[in-house]
This record gives sequence, structure tokens and C-alpha cells, in this order.
Amino acid sequence: MDRTSMPTRWVVVAKLQARRSKVRPGSRDEQIIERAIDLALSDRRTQQDPDYLYKNVLRNATYAHDRSGRRACASLLRYCGDVDICLADNSIDVVATGTVEEDAEATELHQHLTNVAAGLGNHGVTFLEHLMTGRRPTEAGLAVGISKATAYRTWATLKKHAVAWTQQAG
Repeated sequence: MDRTSMPTRWVVVAKLQARRSKVRPGSRDEQIIERAIDLALSDRRTQQDPDYLYKNVLRNATYAHDRSGRRACASLLRYCGDVDICLADNSIDVVATGTVEEDAEATELHQHLTNVAAGLGNHGVTFLEHLMTGRRPTEAGLAVGISKATAYRTWATLKKHAVAWTQQAG
């Protein structure tokens, strides 16, 4: 089927899918493109120009993706007593907890990791915040402007301190 005879939204979806096939799976770009596809398929979008719709959904998807990451970090920092910080293989997961003791431990661990991160250089605290939003060390490193090697060294240091803290607390 010729793209000129396709409805606008399907032209845009095809263009986004072609772009998605060129990015690394699981990357920030792929997540943004996935969100852009969802936005392009929305019935509320009525643009007739495919180029305008394409740029519009990509811009909106980027904004929504970045906003959700900022909100997750802000929520964690605001309500850190209501979460538990769990070490995953390549990130730090934040999970809701139930007891007052768990809440206090999560707050203490978060404070401890923030203090450790502050001692790792200008990038430390920001790097930790990116990890807590679910980014992998390489993605967090890219976001704060450090090399992949530095990102993994920073991650290893934070993980070492978190494991030591949990063993000491337990």
C-alpha cells in the first residue's frame, strides 16, 4: 500500500516503527518511540499532516517520559518513608513497604546511599537519583555525563555500601 493513500496516523505509526527498529531495545529512545506510537494511535489526535503529527507525538512522548522519571524521583524523595530500596542487578528498585520499622530502615538506607553518593564526586547524587528511577548504570551515566566505566564503578561502590548497610542492619 502506498503511504500517500494511508490514513495519517498509520503513516506516522509506520515511520515510528521504522525508527524503533534502529534503536537499542530497552533504551530511552525506544521507550519514547513506544510512547509516541501510543500517542499517534489516540483518537484525540486529529492532525492531517503526517510530518506535523510525527514531530508532535515525538515531542510529547519525550516530555511525558522525562516528566514521569522526574515525578518518580520526586515522589521517592518526598515519601521516602513509604518505600523500600531494593538492589537489582543493574538498578535500584523502589518498593512500597508496610511497617514502620521497614519505613525507617528505607529512610536510613536512602540517606546512607545519598551520603555515599555525595562523596563520589559531582555526579554521585544525581547518578543515584537516576538509578532510583529505574535506569541502568549506563543510562544513568549518560544522563549525568560520565563514562560507562565510571558509571559502573559508581554503581559498584553504591551497591557495596548498600549491601554492607543491609547486612549491618539485619
